[in-house]
Amino acid sequence: MLGSGPEARRGATVEIAYDLSLNRGDTVQAAQRESFRLGDRRVIAGLEYGVEGMRVGGERHLRVGPHLAYREQGVPGRIPPNAVLEFRVKLISVSEPKSDDA
Repeated sequence: MLGSGPEARRGATVEIAYDLSLNRGDTVQAAQRESFRLGDRRVIAGLEYGVEGMRVGGERHLRVGPHLAYREQGVPGRIPPNAVLEFRVKLISVSEPKSDDA
């Protein structure tokens, strides 16, 4: 679903709601909320790249390969090495950077 609100651009702070599962179907996280600034590399690259360009209210299904996620390390006890991740993401809000933050 496409959103109609402001667009998520590099430097903006976004808030998302998401569900995360492995591509084999195992749920890793459900009904999570996260806020981060695009470009700060505080989340995995595949999630950041997938959110950029979304509009508030929009939803995306992201399939993230291991090279843009946790690679061969995985996350012990949660995400196996070289896992392909599936995100269902909804963009809740976008806050543009202040002029002194840019």
